Amino acid sequence: MTYTAVYRRVICFFCLILLTVAALLYFVPATRADNSPLLILAWKIVAFAVLGLAVILLLHAFREFTVVTDDGLVKSNLFGRETRLGWREISSFQIKADDNRVVLLTAAKAKLTLSLSYDGWQDFRESAEKHMEPGLYWQFYYALANLNARPAARSTPKKLRLPKWFSFGRKH
Repeated sequence: MTYTAVYRRVICFFCLILLTVAALLYFVPATRADNSPLLILAWKIVAFAVLGLAVILLLHAFREFTVVTDDGLVKSNLFGRETRLGWREISSFQIKADDNRVVLLTAAKAKLTLSLSYDGWQDFRESAEKHMEPGLYWQFYYALANLNARPAARSTPKKLRLPKWFSFGRKH
């Protein structure tokens, strides 16, 4: 499972904006004669920090992946560190739609975090159906299926009331 092409394009566009900001921070203050050398140095340090952020975001989008096998899951982060989790070790899960992630938990409090922006959830569900505990699998299946089915929260007043400042000339 890797990030979807749309997610990667959005990250690339965002990193292009960050690289533009970094270039502006690096080159523009040096063109003004009235800036002190210390201020120019500070802007260049900020430019390199923004450049570092852009590089880390690109590496994260293109190097993080999860391999789904018959034995379990193997997740590799952007630095190549692997986290393994067997199918039978999974005791519970948490779906955090606001954070765009799924956290698989074990009884020993180990966890594996998967992004909902990954491509390959169908393959994950097929393997999970074969290897996960049936009760846990069906809870997981229905939670993922109903993830986008919840209604949007709306707060509509029963009766539209105009603010007091708008109702001048009318008796209260």
